[in-house]
Amino acid sequence: MSTTSLFVERILSELGRRSGVYLVGIGGVPGSGKSTLARALASEIPGAVVVPMDGYHLPRAKLDAEGLRRRGAPWTFDRELFRADMEGLRRNRRGIFPEFDHGKKDPEVGVIEVFRETPVVLVEGLYVLMGNWGVEAMFDWRIFVDCEFEEAVRRLTRRHMESGLGSSLEVAGERARGSDWQNAEIILEDGCRERADMVLRSGEEGRESGDSGEETI
Repeated sequence: MSTTSLFVERILSELGRRSGVYLVGIGGVPGSGKSTLARALASEIPGAVVVPMDGYHLPRAKLDAEGLRRRGAPWTFDRELFRADMEGLRRNRRGIFPEFDHGKKDPEVGVIEVFRETPVVLVEGLYVLMGNWGVEAMFDWRIFVDCEFEEAVRRLTRRHMESGLGSSLEVAGERARGSDWQNAEIILEDGCRERADMVLRSGEEGRESGDSGEETI
């Protein structure tokens, strides 16, 4: 069984013991597998919807050279719009949200719709648990996905090559070890991991630690 499948089983088990969980925030370091986990989890919950924070990237046209170089840093997202949309979702239990178009490498508005009948919304992204973003308290349940540095770099390097962000393995690896890991350090130093109700560690051997709500696989 894959790590993602094991995580999904663990989360579903916890959800079965909790009542009234509607908004789930899934944060984590770059390359930890947040998006993969959210999609896998949604496939096991009929009617669940995934809202990716990547849809709140500032368009490339609004970024200068440094913004393009550091795209993915907190200040290259529309934090105010993200918070406003989450407040509306929390209040109304419905809404229309952006998606990230990987072909255009820019957000696309009005793609994802949440209906009143939607049972669970999974909001995933790097900064969903950041303290100064003012969003983490809106979630009924918070999950943080951690990952060992070298494993995250390996995944990110492959992703950059596949998406065209790296012209070579060397360039893709430099981005993963540089800009991407700077973002990871921001997330960890902010205390996002400590705000989570459950911490999952991907890419390592280990065991569930029980009382802390942390699982390592």
